[in-house]
Amino acid sequence: MILSNQYIKYNSRLIDLLKFVLAVLVVGVHTLYSVDFLGRPILRLGVPTFFIISSYLFFIKQNSCATVHERKQSLASYVKRILKLYLFWFVVLLPITVYNNKWYINLGAGTIVDIVQNFLFYQTFPASWYLMALIIGISIVWALAEKKVNDVWIIITGILLYLFCCMSSNYNSLAAKVPLLGRALKSYEMVFTMPHNSFPAGILFIAMGKILAQRSFYVSNKLLLIVAFVLFVLLYCEYFWVKSFGVIVSDDCYIMLPPLCLCLFMLIGQNEKLKLGFNTKPLRACSTIVYCSHISVAFCLYGVMRYYVEYDTTAYKLLSFLITLALSLLIAIVILRLEKRKRLRFLRYSH
Repeated sequence: MILSNQYIKYNSRLIDLLKFVLAVLVVGVHTLYSVDFLGRPILRLGVPTFFIISSYLFFIKQNSCATVHERKQSLASYVKRILKLYLFWFVVLLPITVYNNKWYINLGAGTIVDIVQNFLFYQTFPASWYLMALIIGISIVWALAEKKVNDVWIIITGILLYLFCCMSSNYNSLAAKVPLLGRALKSYEMVFTMPHNSFPAGILFIAMGKILAQRSFYVSNKLLLIVAFVLFVLLYCEYFWVKSFGVIVSDDCYIMLPPLCLCLFMLIGQNEKLKLGFNTKPLRACSTIVYCSHISVAFCLYGVMRYYVEYDTTAYKLLSFLITLALSLLIAIVILRLEKRKRLRFLRYSH
């Protein structure tokens, strides 16, 4: 049974382990990047489940707040924490970010506007879009809840936004054939950049996390396993169907991802007897550091590997995945050791 207090008491270590596994999946997305890779749909489970977990933990804390003022303070603290995380990696990765985005070519008003737009609605350093999407998404769902908007309407809003993201992602070639939808996508992208890499992609998953944190559910493990299996099959059917379109702009959003991510999270959530007998806090920190640093590591790695391994081959992708993961973990281990020193406590902002 997904009971908030019981879950946190018994299964918090499982969340840490799950987040680490999800971080590894995200590394796979950006290194084993070919859409012909059969494991691609599974790798895409990472970010949506991150949204559910982050939302779940946030609204668990909201449940303990007795007044509106306390809930506002809790939201403000959460936003500040994520912003510190964002700004830490923004500063650390700034040289790579400037080079990668070519901001050095024409550093004028247009570039400044581009930086602000990317900071709020897309990404500055690679993969940073998730952090700002989390801040905006959590704030939107929180505000709707405070206005007493029914969860059903929040979910419906999330579904509509997610379908919009699917149209800009896997189903872009279909959306282009519908003039009104195509124009709507282009208009949105001019102001807010790509919706599938911004806050609209997270609203549905954040709403799911909120509902799981504030309500009690029970679905038998047997039924959840059956449903999960069916959803996996449907996800792969969708994957092969989407590939049949020919051109894929981005494969971030599959229609089958939301129910599958929810199902898998519930499988872990209602089994409080699943316990881990070791401290998982380092795994929690490692997952965040790996997520924030891995694409920049892979980018630098490319500059070296291209001289020794033929680019865009299976060997290159596999080596890129393994070395990127290893180096990102090494960075995490070094940070976790150095942050214990008094003068280097600011390194805690990295996770």
